[in-house]
Amino acid sequence: MSCMKRPYFKLKLWIEGELTKMNIKQQLNQVEKLVNGSCHESTVKEIEKQKPEIAFAISLKSKRVSRDWEKVQNNLSLTLKSILNNTDPNFIIIIAGHEKPNIEELNDKRVTWLSVTFPPPSNPRKATVDKRRKRMVIGAFLRRNGFSGYFMPLDADDWIHYRFVEYIRLLPISNTIILNKGFMVNVIKNEVWTQNQFYIYCGSSSLFYFSNRDFPKSTKKSHINKTDFKWVMKNHVKVPQYVKNHTMIDYPFVTYVLAHGENLSVIQGIRDNRTSAEHHNGVGEVLDDWFYRGFKIWDK
Repeated sequence: MSCMKRPYFKLKLWIEGELTKMNIKQQLNQVEKLVNGSCHESTVKEIEKQKPEIAFAISLKSKRVSRDWEKVQNNLSLTLKSILNNTDPNFIIIIAGHEKPNIEELNDKRVTWLSVTFPPPSNPRKATVDKRRKRMVIGAFLRRNGFSGYFMPLDADDWIHYRFVEYIRLLPISNTIILNKGFMVNVIKNEVWTQNQFYIYCGSSSLFYFSNRDFPKSTKKSHINKTDFKWVMKNHVKVPQYVKNHTMIDYPFVTYVLAHGENLSVIQGIRDNRTSAEHHNGVGEVLDDWFYRGFKIWDK
């Protein structure tokens, strides 16, 4: 572990100071340097044996509250591509939903589909409760299957950097890892910007370390409240307030995608398709091919 004390933290401190001065393409290049400089190959192999896997937990919306089911499926496909193309294969993806999408990525052995039996929400206002109920189903599934490791709630339209898993598993284990920076994309405006306090805006912004007994035995509220899993049922905005001993990450490894037509926050009226860097005190840049390559969602 000695490499974690020298090259990793020396590079970490340098990047933290310089990151805010860089444009987005330079930031992505520095993320590469960060991961490359973390450890030598032999030490990485040793870490792989002992560091926890990551379980990405996706609650997929029902057709009943979607405007365009084809778009929902395409969004999920891109999200899964971004994860499946990660350099570190030590992860699983669990998706809970009512209607199973017809997309190729669901055939990957690292992806598990869980069909829920409770009724879908009757309108978009109830979709947030639906999302959390599906998250409970995923938690109970992981308990039954003996999983221990990081649990990351992930929206079905966000993108994960292709070296995210590798980076997280190089870090010392933390009760909770919170993403303080991330990217936001408006696909209509073809704009991307770096967002500070990313966890306020995006639900795909925290990883919780759980032993198997921290997951609920069932989806009953009484079982949920007896375990640390209750923290993932809270509003993501308040995670830093109610979770002790958390670690903040100031590198943009996740992209929150807006204005594709199926954003729950837009449908619920919390945000709208005009959202831009200007509204978020950010500096917008043109969304270009090099950005897509950083998230491996398609070849351009």
